[in-house]
Amino acid sequence: MPSGRAVRIGLETDFLNGPMTGVGNYCFHLLTALMASHPDFQFSGFSQLTWEPFGLEHLRQVDRAYGKTDLYLAAPTTRSKTRQVQQSLRAAAARIDLARRIYRHMRMARFRQGDTLKNLSLFHAFKYLPPVDLAIPILPVVYDLSFVRFPETHPKQRLQELERLPAVVSRAPFVHTISEFSKAEIATVYGYPRERIVVAPPAASAIFRPLGQEITQKDIASFDVVPGYYFLAVGTLEPRKNLRTLITAYSGLSSRIRRRIPLIIAGGAGWGDLKLPSSADRMMSDGSLRFLGTVSNPILRSLYEGARALLFPSIYEGFGMPAVEALACGTEVVHSSGTSMDEITEGTSRNVPPMDVTAWTIALQDISENPMHGAGDRELRIARSRRFNWQHSAEAIGQLYRNFPEPAISLR
Repeated sequence: MPSGRAVRIGLETDFLNGPMTGVGNYCFHLLTALMASHPDFQFSGFSQLTWEPFGLEHLRQVDRAYGKTDLYLAAPTTRSKTRQVQQSLRAAAARIDLARRIYRHMRMARFRQGDTLKNLSLFHAFKYLPPVDLAIPILPVVYDLSFVRFPETHPKQRLQELERLPAVVSRAPFVHTISEFSKAEIATVYGYPRERIVVAPPAASAIFRPLGQEITQKDIASFDVVPGYYFLAVGTLEPRKNLRTLITAYSGLSSRIRRRIPLIIAGGAGWGDLKLPSSADRMMSDGSLRFLGTVSNPILRSLYEGARALLFPSIYEGFGMPAVEALACGTEVVHSSGTSMDEITEGTSRNVPPMDVTAWTIALQDISENPMHGAGDRELRIARSRRFNWQHSAEAIGQLYRNFPEPAISLR
């Protein structure tokens, strides 16, 4: 894009209007770094049914509401009753198929209306795809290809929506992804030129760092656990996270170990049947297996720091945020081998074949019986986490924006 020409970027921002999971967190932190270092970029956000200018102050409001960064570490989550009611109504409507289809139709129509699209330099599709096909350049963010490699771990509606992706990728001047692992996948599956795939990895927020046992113990006291005496798993509860294998492996430990070191799982409900083993009910009854649901970032930080180890058995990840967040807190990580997490940890953690129940049980047994194992690698893990930096990723995307071709087609 020629120098001197204003760079105007369009994006969807509705997933920044509430508690965020992976895509929302990534978008929030990357945009915050981008807008802070490149005030000349002009952003327009489409949320619900409206296009509006979108800037750093909008992200700061999100930060104040949801405590995303260190600045608001001690701030409680605050949401107006009106916002809570609106989000509840939207969630209820989304569960009704007819309402969802009507809303989607209205949303696409409103997305096309007005002059905003005509004035954009590009549309940055943080949700893989734009809501509708566009005549302006699109920068798709392809986090991973789990829907290609493991389609059974995704709902049919998601698979149907992503059927458009190959065509969008083939037309895109560049593709944005989050790991070298995903870059290789995109090049292999779609035959897209590797030199036009730009990797901008996530990083741990500054909130994720060691703060010491006093703060950690205070934050996790309500869960009736002691620092150093629980295993932790973090992630949305869905089939791809492979909790069945982990829980089956954990059930193979002696009851003595399970009583002493419970397995704590933090994460909101996702899609699909987890197909948990029959032993799960028994362990939930005796308190050795506990599901916490979604927790705030300050509490998650303390859960990381207090854990004997973070266990991440996911069968496929584009990156694996819990791994880098746990490393940033100095915590040992055990993750699936042959995944993008090998790239994150690079020798600082142990990896296990994702579906090998016996191997997972052996790893848990070893960590249970050798509490000091890996303790000397704490600073190494923290240093490894710092290799991932939001500012570095923002610079990569800022350069990409400036290299985008000018729109060659006018919207009708």
